[in-house]
Amino acid sequence: MKLKSFFIKHISIITIIFPLLIILFYGVFSTISLRYKHREYEKLELSRYEEELKRKHQEFFKEKVKYIDSFINFLSLENGVNDTEQLTNRILLFVDSLKKYDSGFIFVFKEDGTVLKHPCASRLIELVESNYQINREAYNILYKLLNASKYNRFVTYKGTDCVNDKLVNKMAFVHHIKDTDLYVVISKNKKDITESINRKKMILERKLNDELSELLKIFLVASAISIIFSLIFSKFINILIRGYENEIKNSNEIMFSQSRLAQAGELLSMISHQWRQPISKIASIASNLRFKIMVGDKMDNIYLDSKCEEIEEYTEFLSETIDDFREFYKPKKEKEAVYIQPIIQKSLIFLENEMMKKGIKIEKSFTKDVKIMLYKNELMQVIINIVQNSIDFSKKGAKIKIRTILKPKEYLIIIKDYAGGIKPEHINRIFDAHFSTKGGSKSTNLGLGLYVSKVIIEQHFNGKLEVESVGNSSKFTIRLRR
Repeated sequence: MKLKSFFIKHISIITIIFPLLIILFYGVFSTISLRYKHREYEKLELSRYEEELKRKHQEFFKEKVKYIDSFINFLSLENGVNDTEQLTNRILLFVDSLKKYDSGFIFVFKEDGTVLKHPCASRLIELVESNYQINREAYNILYKLLNASKYNRFVTYKGTDCVNDKLVNKMAFVHHIKDTDLYVVISKNKKDITESINRKKMILERKLNDELSELLKIFLVASAISIIFSLIFSKFINILIRGYENEIKNSNEIMFSQSRLAQAGELLSMISHQWRQPISKIASIASNLRFKIMVGDKMDNIYLDSKCEEIEEYTEFLSETIDDFREFYKPKKEKEAVYIQPIIQKSLIFLENEMMKKGIKIEKSFTKDVKIMLYKNELMQVIINIVQNSIDFSKKGAKIKIRTILKPKEYLIIIKDYAGGIKPEHINRIFDAHFSTKGGSKSTNLGLGLYVSKVIIEQHFNGKLEVESVGNSSKFTIRLRR
């Protein structure tokens, strides 16, 4: 009930927040998903790009080597180059004339490790040894370069950058000049590849940021559209809910009236039985007095006074019954704080004749009484409905137990009978409108008694009406909030 009323009361806010939460969830999920996919794509793309850069550098090395090799072959065939020293000098001059590129070097060394041509080193060990640090590669660089040349492979090593005297990662291609002990090394700083990859990464990051920016714009536009449509939708829903509530209210009022009329017929029948005995007694006293007057019997004042007192008692009983009946059917006004036990007692008075006819006993066990805010006539209607059902289904001489329990936040009224229990297939339907297990003339309540009772307790009093059936007994529990 609380959840339902909260939803109806805040329908406008809910219809705005709910779509926004969905859009927000979708936006966050899309952002995370986009970032994840971008990271995966970035890994693949940068890996592919790195391989492509390496391949390009390797192709560049190979082309450069072919060019150098062709020129050296030309030199070896050229007239005037007769000895090895002269050929070596021409080779060194040629290497020195080659156009420098990026951070790469082209240098020449001999098989014994002597560097013949290098921008900043005279021995191979100096490629990896500086004034500040010594690297283990200094002792195997010659082996690595010679081995790379032998198997026509690319080689990586740490070498000096010739500027800051720092060791940097380098990749190189080593070519052995045939018929000599000379080796030409074309090297390149791997930093160039790293910087190219970083530039590529920045481009990809900018692309991601652009995509996220577009996603944010879409999210903002979708949020604005959602708010507008939610406002329109909530207005429409409010109109439908109010119309539906009015229909339910009108339907409930009709069913309440039907239930009241059916109950009124039953109560009038009970009252008529209750009136028979006092009316019969009054008629008997009047006939007796008339007979005594006719036969001339003397009647003293004491005798007349006692008979008049009897008539007054019976008429007072009739008057009280009328007042109770009229009070019961008064239209409900405002809720009032009333004690519960007197309401239970007055409800049972209406059913006395029915209980007497079937010899049904009421066992009452009442705890401390308290005042509760409610409509007392409606509570009487609920108690009469439940007890009347128990009477209808009980056999002669049966008993009905009524007890109350006081709790910190609740006041419980428990009505238990031993009339055979409720069938399992009926237990979940007994509070439905127009559902009744009574047949023939016993169906005058139109199957509305328990439905109306549940509406009164749960909607009018904000309490609970519960039913439980075990064996041949049924137990109805009315929970009233204090």
